[in-house]
Amino acid sequence: MTLHQRRSNVWQYIIPELASENRYLMHMLLALGGIHMVKQKADANRTVVFEDSDTVDLAIIMAHHQRGLEGFREDVSRISPSNAEAVFTGSMLVVAFAFAFLEIQDLNPLTGPINGRSGAMTDVFPTNTIPRLNWLYLNRGVTSVISDQWQVLKTGRLRQILSLQHSEGVWVGSSSNAPSRLSRCSPRLVKFADGARQAVASIKASLNMLEHPWDDLSSCSGTPTSQPSPPTTLNWAMDTHNETIRILESFYSRILSVLGCASTENPTDKEIQLDFEEAALLSWPNLLPSAFLALLERSDQNYLRGLSLVILAHFYLINTLVDTWYMRGSFESEIPRVHALIGALNENDLLTFMLWPNEVMSLPLNCTL
Repeated sequence: MTLHQRRSNVWQYIIPELASENRYLMHMLLALGGIHMVKQKADANRTVVFEDSDTVDLAIIMAHHQRGLEGFREDVSRISPSNAEAVFTGSMLVVAFAFAFLEIQDLNPLTGPINGRSGAMTDVFPTNTIPRLNWLYLNRGVTSVISDQWQVLKTGRLRQILSLQHSEGVWVGSSSNAPSRLSRCSPRLVKFADGARQAVASIKASLNMLEHPWDDLSSCSGTPTSQPSPPTTLNWAMDTHNETIRILESFYSRILSVLGCASTENPTDKEIQLDFEEAALLSWPNLLPSAFLALLERSDQNYLRGLSLVILAHFYLINTLVDTWYMRGSFESEIPRVHALIGALNENDLLTFMLWPNEVMSLPLNCTL
């Protein structure tokens, strides 16, 4: 679950101890362990077809997960200092399971609609017009638990999980000469470093284009028959996109700075991943404006919604740089899904923004030496 020894100790000893005290946590922990085993089988052979025994295993896993969720919801409803650690642990287990499940649900027929399924898996069968976002809302939910019970958690048994050695400010203004320093290591990271700034600049340029009158937008977006959007709506969407792209840029800069701060010319995969963890790269969902999520789920204008999806795909790319078992492969499958959603909008110029993310994630994440 983590490369850091002090956090590994929490996962190896403290969380099982909490699970022994809370039946629902034990169900969730068993489900996470089970999905890890299933995912290992899938990762071992990407062309594997699930056998009947795998389906039975996954059915047992989902049963444990659902029983865990039932108890978790009850505990959340009465959260207090006395159960804050258990609720926080449950939140982390739910999020990790959701990350891993993103890939598994596309490989196994059992992950079709199941009567009574609810909670963490309710949106795993979305329509063809919206992205799968439930994992993102779950991630944001963890933050609400932390913020409400921060004083208890920061001095409790899980404090090492919350402790990061480097604040965001450590990475600001650091060197970002990643391409030359990592020229023989991790092709995916090198490709990311080569194109990250230009990718953000290109999206910004598209946002600037939207500052022109709506008629100009219609002509360049290929939708001249679209109904004009009220100025207030367009301005609101513009402000939301600008705020979101600033967050994207800050996380891209954080990644580039981490790479530039490497202690050796050819740092190991583990060294980089350790710094990625300290830089809290997976925390970006907690910073997204709620208005941006609303634009992802509903928008009257194809171009505005397509641009939201483009930005989302570029955030997803961050997750493909993090090498943990529960993340591995999940967002490599989500980016093509978002790509397809953009293509369905018939806004062909937006598809050009997807070339770079697809190129980056197609490359190996591990060193080739």
